[in-house]
Amino acid sequence: MTQAPDPLEDSLATITPGAGAEIQPGPGTGLTAVHHRVEPGDTLSTIFSSLGVPMADLRKIMEADAEYLALATLQPGTEFRLTFDEANQLTELALEIDAARTIFFTKTDDATFEYRQTEAETQWVSEVLRGTIEGSFYASAIRAGLTENQIASVSQLLKHQVDFRRDLRAGDRFSVIIGQELAGDESTGKSRLEAASLQLRSDTYTAFRFEDGNYYDENGKSVLPAFRRWPTTTPYRVSSHFSRNRIHPVTGRKAPHNGVDLATPRGTPILSTGDGIVQRIGNHPYAGKYIDIDHGNAYKTRYLHLDRILVRKGEKVQRGHKIALSGNTGRSTGPHLHFELHINGRPTDPLKAEIPTAADVPQALAGRFEEETAFKLEVMRNAGSRSNLMLADKS
Repeated sequence: MTQAPDPLEDSLATITPGAGAEIQPGPGTGLTAVHHRVEPGDTLSTIFSSLGVPMADLRKIMEADAEYLALATLQPGTEFRLTFDEANQLTELALEIDAARTIFFTKTDDATFEYRQTEAETQWVSEVLRGTIEGSFYASAIRAGLTENQIASVSQLLKHQVDFRRDLRAGDRFSVIIGQELAGDESTGKSRLEAASLQLRSDTYTAFRFEDGNYYDENGKSVLPAFRRWPTTTPYRVSSHFSRNRIHPVTGRKAPHNGVDLATPRGTPILSTGDGIVQRIGNHPYAGKYIDIDHGNAYKTRYLHLDRILVRKGEKVQRGHKIALSGNTGRSTGPHLHFELHINGRPTDPLKAEIPTAADVPQALAGRFEEETAFKLEVMRNAGSRSNLMLADKS
């Protein structure tokens, strides 16, 4: 059992100005921009303090971030910019998430901060990696060039067809297609598994990503079990619905509500709605103790205001796995669970969205799926041990 940290400072990524920090005046604008690069070191609160920015501004920014948790995922090397006006008052915080995406927290007339995100056009370039089993699948895949996350994705998709500990033998072969997202010529750091094939003697097991974000075998059958609609054993009353423009019950301001609130009593068991890997756990001053789960495809789920966290980062969980107990941490009007579903990186209503149902590829799209699958199979069979290709998949 793992408990998330409590202090505000521990819930934030760390940054330090470093020798390369820059202060750039804006000609004729009366604004000054202070640039930082994210590194292990000082906390955000320390940086704000060193620049004379009131902690009240930091807390307002964290409040604006409660529905996104973007500041909880800062990575070393991320570009970070603070903009000040002539009176040396903070007017905007800008954070470059990756080469395609930048988020902004901009001060409004009522001295609060608004969140917005810009996103450049991207494309996916795919790479074929092939290998032979010598020892464990993990060690063999590492030698072939896969990352730990990619290995976990392959295992997650094929574990219902193959027992990776018992079924693999020396000499068995595997091929995968890994997609990398580019903004122009620059990688955003995002990757996804496009296809996987595992050949065990006379049997071959496959998984192919389709345009709906789901994975199917070469016959168009889903390789993942159905999702649960509810993250609890029984449905609970919805105390606040998914909304793009809800009135916040505490602040009274309009703000998006990226999930649904379920009126769960404190200590209610919270279940993972699908198979997946715990991507992160944390403790946000407004969102409280939370868990993010990556379900190995286009789907991710998030669970907020938890009382106790029962899993650890990197742990594999199955559909129905008890991951936490609901609570009242962070800022809330009473005990409840805030539950989110993200599809292709965007929040959607988890009680209305189309979720994996262990169904076949829709009949109307069967021809397109067969064509794409035949192409990917041909590529995986004929590519060298490592080769690049372009796939016409813009989804």
